[in-house]
Amino acid sequence: MPYFAVYAPDYTDEDAINRRLAVRETHLANAAKNPAIKIGGAMLSPKEALDTPDAPKKMAGSLMIFEANTYADVKALIESDVYWTGNVWDKEKTVITPWVTAKPL
Repeated sequence: MPYFAVYAPDYTDEDAINRRLAVRETHLANAAKNPAIKIGGAMLSPKEALDTPDAPKKMAGSLMIFEANTYADVKALIESDVYWTGNVWDKEKTVITPWVTAKPL
């Protein structure tokens, strides 16, 4: 089966983090049960915080690798996720693209 990379940045309005946190447990529980998700997690911002251990780290989106038959399958999974339906992920900036791994997952 082919792989697909998904880049799903969060909306950047002031309430975006609160929407994320409100449905985060549901999102994580559903993701843990989804065999199509091979790897996934939160992207952090600002980038400077990654170089400073004590700096606050803010979730700013998600990055995932799916194994699925088609783009349409992955799109349906993304659009049924509570981060999508709960207006956490920026619908206009989310990208789903075919992906080839150089190292098996």
